[in-house]
Amino acid sequence: MDRLEAAMNNSKYLRLAGRITAAGSIMIAMLGAASAPAAYAAVRYEPRMSCGYQSWGEYRHCDGGTGSTVMLDVQDIWGNIYHYCVGPGVTDLQPVIRWRVTGAWWNGDVGCNPGYYGPA
Repeated sequence: MDRLEAAMNNSKYLRLAGRITAAGSIMIAMLGAASAPAAYAAVRYEPRMSCGYQSWGEYRHCDGGTGSTVMLDVQDIWGNIYHYCVGPGVTDLQPVIRWRVTGAWWNGDVGCNPGYYGPA
């Protein structure tokens, strides 16, 4: 009976070790899945907070708290260029441009009055 008892005890330990291994694997998978969306959200959020042309006609002017205004060159889908002055924060350039805005960049001018200035 000692051999039979030893074999039964050994099989209990093997089952317990298998359960612990399975539980550990599940926990690792759950932790990996939980951290993946957080990392993905951080990556998705960062480009939205960058300075410059955002997309769909939005431009974010980062002034570092100085309150400065800058003149932009804004390009529409046909390649036409327009001048638009923006202040700090996000400005929607699309409402005053007839065709879809495809890009905007600082042309070097500062100290203008915010608003649309017309074709370049």
